[in-house]
Amino acid sequence: MVENMSDISVKKINKLIEEFEQEGNKIDRLEIGYKTYAALILDQKFADKVTKSNEDSKERLYKKIKIKLISEKHYFKIK
Repeated sequence: MVENMSDISVKKINKLIEEFEQEGNKIDRLEIGYKTYAALILDQKFADKVTKSNEDSKERLYKKIKIKLISEKHYFKIK
């Protein structure tokens, strides 16, 4: 599930996560482009839900889902 991230929002990401789970899929991680992540983290609703992983202090989680930052600028994919 790859989306055009020019109009990304926390609401849109939450909707995509919900749809992915309703299709019976289990989420392993969120792949997010570094500029997409930078835009999202400015939204307090997103920032409030991002936490550090207990296993790896460099790893971040969104609603307990692992976030993997990638080098592509504007990107979002649920895996």
